[in-house]
Amino acid sequence: MGGVWRDYKEEAYRRLLRDRDIGYLDPDISDLLMAFFRRDKSYTYSSCSGRITVIDSFYPWSRRDSSVVYKNHLGISKGELERIIEKGKVRRLWLVVQGPILHVYTQDYEEAWTVLEIARSVGFKHSGILTENNKGILVELRTGIKVAHAIDYTSHEGLEYLENLANEVLSKAKEKKNQLRDAILLSVGDDSVKLGENPEGETHVHDSV
Repeated sequence: MGGVWRDYKEEAYRRLLRDRDIGYLDPDISDLLMAFFRRDKSYTYSSCSGRITVIDSFYPWSRRDSSVVYKNHLGISKGELERIIEKGKVRRLWLVVQGPILHVYTQDYEEAWTVLEIARSVGFKHSGILTENNKGILVELRTGIKVAHAIDYTSHEGLEYLENLANEVLSKAKEKKNQLRDAILLSVGDDSVKLGENPEGETHVHDSV
């Protein structure tokens, strides 16, 4: 797999730089993706830093007869929620907040298990190996962070509550993203970060002083 795998990693890196330069890449995840490319036997594919979406669908988990009417990786305001509701709907409107999701290709299973161990140590507990193909071993990294709430007939006071809740949950998602970034950097010998224990007992990463 060696030579072919290296070709895929180099192409993925070129695509990352191209997407970043033209503004296509989620700007809040670039640092994490670059950290993964520093590992010799890993590279990232499709990834998300965490986001808020509004979905027009009968149920928030539906894929059929469903459309995304709003998406933002940085936050949402009550005014934006009001404008979305005013535009109307076809089915039901759902506010969905989702934590970071990363897809990582590794060169072998030893690297795949190492990546999983690092990710799970900082709270990416809903992670696992998905498949193997000519690009490598595909590992999906997920946290358990997710909120879905119907917003069709929400009052103005309720929208203010949902604004605060959605942004709070997204902030937690970004914290997990940053913890993973720092853990990956630490794994390749970057001494600008260090691991400690957070109050919940999970491994936590924070900047060194």
